[in-house]
Amino acid sequence: MNRALAIAGLFVAVGLLTILMLWNFLSINLDSALLFFSQVGYMITYASLLLCLFTVVATFIWYSHVRKKFSSPTQHTGLSVGGLILATTILIIVVQITVALLNPNLLYHISFYLFSISLVMFGVRNTVTLGGAYLHNRHERHDPTLTLTNEAPLVTVVVPAYNEEKAIGKTIDALLQLSYPNKEIIIVDDGSTDGTLEAAKTHARNDFRVITKQNGGKWDALNTGIKVAKGEFIVGMDADTLLDPDAIQQLTKHFSDPDVAAIAGNVKVGNRRGLLTKLQALEYVVGINLYRRSEANLQKVTVVPGPIGAFRASVLRETGLFEGDTFAEDADITLKILKAGYKTAYEPQAIGYTEAPRSMTSLAKQRYRWYRGSFQVLSKHKDMTFNRKYGRTGTFVMPWAIFNGVIYPWFMFFTLMWLLVFWFNPISPYTIFQPATGGAHPGLGRGQPPSGRGSGSGSSGGSTQIGVVIDFFQSIPYIYVGWFLAFTLIEVAIAAYALALDVKEKKTLIAYTILNRLSFIYVLDMVRMLSQLEQVFHYPMKWEKIEHHGIETV
Repeated sequence: MNRALAIAGLFVAVGLLTILMLWNFLSINLDSALLFFSQVGYMITYASLLLCLFTVVATFIWYSHVRKKFSSPTQHTGLSVGGLILATTILIIVVQITVALLNPNLLYHISFYLFSISLVMFGVRNTVTLGGAYLHNRHERHDPTLTLTNEAPLVTVVVPAYNEEKAIGKTIDALLQLSYPNKEIIIVDDGSTDGTLEAAKTHARNDFRVITKQNGGKWDALNTGIKVAKGEFIVGMDADTLLDPDAIQQLTKHFSDPDVAAIAGNVKVGNRRGLLTKLQALEYVVGINLYRRSEANLQKVTVVPGPIGAFRASVLRETGLFEGDTFAEDADITLKILKAGYKTAYEPQAIGYTEAPRSMTSLAKQRYRWYRGSFQVLSKHKDMTFNRKYGRTGTFVMPWAIFNGVIYPWFMFFTLMWLLVFWFNPISPYTIFQPATGGAHPGLGRGQPPSGRGSGSGSSGGSTQIGVVIDFFQSIPYIYVGWFLAFTLIEVAIAAYALALDVKEKKTLIAYTILNRLSFIYVLDMVRMLSQLEQVFHYPMKWEKIEHHGIETV
């Protein structure tokens, strides 16, 4: 602690000394200092927006190309989803140019309210998520029922596997290290066409059960294992996941409450050797696990994930096991359990290390299945939304899931597109204008639209300047710079809190927060929206298989 404080003090001292030296060297007064920092703010904002713009354009071009590599067909008699996104963007451009020419003040007011609403949505979403996560963490630390006991009811671990020859060996080796004493392990080979079955038999002990069947999908392989399972509780996991040695007892301690029917484990990225996988590792902590913690505060977790999750066997059979009518069977079975009136929980100490996609193509395939499958599940169980029959699940949890999975990303993406056009449209009154003499910018400091644009007359108190001058760093009202920078800084603070809250997590992931906010999130949102549109227009869909290589724990 003393060493950390000393290093922090050193950084602060060096920073202050640097500022003082610059201050004396440049001989600047307070007004010029404020102008300097405001210009820096504009420059940072514009550079960030350029990155966002590049990401959106590049993602649209890239996804249109990579989508052809999916097993799901791209031909459809209806509208093109890519064309629809492009048409929406063009419509925004046309609307803004028209309004800018006819009534610049109206453009300002539309933008102001649009950004204000997005800021409120952002604040509400993060306040609810952080508040729920905080309350869950506090309850978790003071709940005596969540302590480990010597009881060890029989637990069956079911591992469905399809073409996992490269990963299944390490997965089984990790299962051999589990410390839980009373367990049975069932490996279900779902008609693999590679050496998965042979690899499973080679690594498994005699007390493992290795079953092979015709290919029927992950949901069918899970059901095959559950039907022959003897355990009171079922732990489902993926064939590319390595379980922490103490994962099972951390999961099963929640079953001391007879109303708890399922527990979500803490999924972490185990292969972190490149930028893409590190960005995913951060997303798992901030975008998935923190959200799951907030749901767990109500004991209404909406997804018990495939890589690691525990179920009460009797409830699985009561609710009809897994079904294959969606591509997110884990979310589907969880909502079926909630629909039946049971509770679902989250256990951060039960860690499963999964293999994240190593290429952008694999990432696109994975998220296409995730996002479209989740949209299918929400549509399937839409009767629960605002239905008091299902208690808090119907009145809050389902609407909140729809807000986070559909409404929020769509609205924020639309707002981003409006912002990009707003700032980079060459005839926008907020991009090109005639600045006043002496660095004053009429109306901008008060958050008002610029006046006298291109009029050829100077402002009061200064000499006349003739002509239209491009000044990207002082043309936008301060409120929008503040809006953008506030989003980014809040994201950093949220990431810091999530990393501090999570278990066995490297805090250095916070270094990727800015890139995650300005680029990676928009890549994922583009894939999300395009996949959801394909579902709306009833595009055919097949399971997108990703090649796994086996991982090491972090």
